[in-house]
Amino acid sequence: MDARDIVKIEDCDYAAIAVAAARNQQEEMGDTSTTKQQRRKKSAIWKYFTICDDDVTKVACNICKNVVGRGKNLGHLTTSNMHNHMYYKHRNVVGIRGSQSSRRSQPSPAAPAHAPEAHDRPSCAITQAITDGVGEMISMDLLPYSFVENYGFRKLMKLVAPHYSLPAGIHFSNKVVPQLHQRVKSKVSESLVNMEGNVVHFTADIWTRKFSTSAYLSLTGHWFVQHMSGGGAVMHKRASALLGMKVIDTEYTPAEILQHLLGLVEEWQAVVPHRFAVGFLVTNNASNMVKAMSSSGFQHIRCMAHSIHLIVTGAIEECHGVFTVINTARRITNAIHMSNKAVAKLHEVQERLGLAETALTHDVPTRWNTVLFMLQRLLEQKKALIDMSAEVDLGGSVAEPQWTLMKAIVKVLEPFEEATRTVCQDDASISSVIPCIQALRAALKELITNKDVSDLLVTRKLVELLQSHLEEHFQHVFEMPTNTYFKATLLDPRFKIMPMALLSQLDFERLKAAVTVEVEELLEQDRMLSAGEAGSSSGVASESEDTSSKPTSLFWGAMQSLVANNAASLSKTVTSLGLETYLAESNPQSLASDPVSSYWSAKMAQHPALGRVAVKYLACPPTSVSSERLLSTGEDIVAPDYRLLPVDVPQLVFTKYNLGKFH
Repeated sequence: MDARDIVKIEDCDYAAIAVAAARNQQEEMGDTSTTKQQRRKKSAIWKYFTICDDDVTKVACNICKNVVGRGKNLGHLTTSNMHNHMYYKHRNVVGIRGSQSSRRSQPSPAAPAHAPEAHDRPSCAITQAITDGVGEMISMDLLPYSFVENYGFRKLMKLVAPHYSLPAGIHFSNKVVPQLHQRVKSKVSESLVNMEGNVVHFTADIWTRKFSTSAYLSLTGHWFVQHMSGGGAVMHKRASALLGMKVIDTEYTPAEILQHLLGLVEEWQAVVPHRFAVGFLVTNNASNMVKAMSSSGFQHIRCMAHSIHLIVTGAIEECHGVFTVINTARRITNAIHMSNKAVAKLHEVQERLGLAETALTHDVPTRWNTVLFMLQRLLEQKKALIDMSAEVDLGGSVAEPQWTLMKAIVKVLEPFEEATRTVCQDDASISSVIPCIQALRAALKELITNKDVSDLLVTRKLVELLQSHLEEHFQHVFEMPTNTYFKATLLDPRFKIMPMALLSQLDFERLKAAVTVEVEELLEQDRMLSAGEAGSSSGVASESEDTSSKPTSLFWGAMQSLVANNAASLSKTVTSLGLETYLAESNPQSLASDPVSSYWSAKMAQHPALGRVAVKYLACPPTSVSSERLLSTGEDIVAPDYRLLPVDVPQLVFTKYNLGKFH
């Protein structure tokens, strides 16, 4: 009897046990037409081995490629060595804990004191619900399938569901999780069918576990879907999904990256009835990604969050005084973290001084803003650290001038942290790239005149370096007046006048002409599809929102000033295509609002083609953070459970990421 028969018995009525047992008894007696080789192949262990072509007495492991012998007598070949190999070399593989050798070393949970009565037996529906729930747990927590065979978990299940028979791990890996994965994939497909504008934007990222030969390439998709509001009006909602992961070798080339990405895109284009168009592809600034995109034919967008990371870390490394202060802060943080005595003393002093009882913050090399958070926390706990420095070795001393410098550094870096947080929001669009750059320019210009910053030679140099790196990294954004960034900014009602302030009159007219060309193309399609229909308004009122809803800060103060100053020079000429009408509207939008759901949904019936062009650009995120977050946390990069095989990760991560979005 194999695992599938066991599951069938467990999931069905107990009255069927006798019938199933009789059937299996016949199978065990064997049919004269069934050879030993065919019966041997039924063992689950063959999932992980392949018979060697040159010697049938040996098999090759599908995981590590090592060769294992099955005996010398062709008439009596065994699987014992195969089971032992899997147990000692690949114990994390599902089903291995259920082998005879592991069962001898692991006690089984006690059986029920009495056989279940008929009224105690769980129904098939309840049994299936519990099994599906365990499958969801495996996916959401990225657990190895062998987890369900652990003694502690089985004992817990006997306690909470005494009459439920928990299937083996292989049942979850072969049936439960794949079925859940397929259901989630169907939900993603349904969303893609209802996309607005027939365009999907992508983000991609590669993550590598330390000391591993495997890397993970992820691809996420971003689009808008239509849905009906309570009043019957058509509204739009952002949608995003992990579209796939690939396990690749750590020695990947740009050509291999591109090949895998194209394969993932084409796989989804084949699923959707109407083949969607590929919009923009957002990646970080890594050289292999940039090279892959240069020959891909994709419209490549560089991750703004990664660009800001390079700007700030580059300026810090070149500014020796700032680098020294940060190293001192890092030594103090590490010294306290590594000593239980120091941690206890810190909490004691915090309580005595009435300070918040919090731990110090560590910085992470891959996230520049953790440096800012580390400095901010040290400044918050300045009194406590000075107080305890007489009794505890903090790994370094901080004189008052260094505290002053630390405070000035924090003031300089705060606008960059706000910009990073802004572009990393789930509803952020590439339309925010130019406004954020302009806000950073204005904030740095104001910092130069700030006495606390300008009086210190170190921070004045830091500001100058940040200005230089900012211009260098974002030079490509301002090179062409008709590029993606300017079009997206023009079509965002929050920032629509900003291109007029940045471009000459001639370049601004060229930008409007480029958008008009796209509008005319879609307008012609709309005329064919909606012939005879009235182009009336959707009836959804677009509420004016106060642009001052963001908290006051140097960065957002600069942003609001830019919007207000540009609006004052608004041109009010009108043409028939709706673009000039849209530009001439005085309808301020909140900086925190989503331009599509808060504005264009209401305008779609009035300007269908212009609205679809706007959705095309505003659906694209400015960063690849959605792909990066798949296998990371806010503090450090963390792999899935170390017991997971690389081949299991893509399916589990796909299900985990999309289950909450499309459940």
